[in-house]
Amino acid sequence: GLKVVAISDYNTTIYKKDGIDVDAALKFAEGHGRTILGYKEAGCKTITPEEFWGLDVDVLFPAAMENQINEKNVDSIKARIILEGANGPTTVDADKVLCKKNIAVLPDVLTNAGGVVVSYFEWVQNLESFMWEEDEVDHHLNKIMTKAFDEVWDIHEEFKVPFRMAAYMLALRRIIKAKELRNIFP
Repeated sequence: GLKVVAISDYNTTIYKKDGIDVDAALKFAEGHGRTILGYKEAGCKTITPEEFWGLDVDVLFPAAMENQINEKNVDSIKARIILEGANGPTTVDADKVLCKKNIAVLPDVLTNAGGVVVSYFEWVQNLESFMWEEDEVDHHLNKIMTKAFDEVWDIHEEFKVPFRMAAYMLALRRIIKAKELRNIFP
């Protein structure tokens, strides 16, 4: 199963080889200024940011700030997959290094789009003056996000390009199609 072995925030980074109790860490942070600084759990230790980026993990999820993955830490990254949760967490130069290292980077434009999609759902619900149940929102969100991922995956496979490029290619296809459908293509 999935286990979270490290969490980093603006104050500190914690690590536990066997997995951190994420719910307990989040609850702690809520009562302590939104930080895990001072969080105690058996087997959990504080590590440096440099150690964090160099952990031997399957998935790395940078979810806070832009340019987190950069020329200072990219060489130490060992993760096989990076899921960009923040907007622009990887610099252009670091992205090139990750491609050379064959690390799959699922770009922010795909992986953190769920919030924008749910905002759209809220807009639609406001227009119609009714409210969807949570399971209906989840159903629609899952359908849209799965379709988007599948389309990016297909382009990635067909053209043998990184996921970021595949997402850009998909976006350009959609723009061209919209222009053609609206008869505004030059």
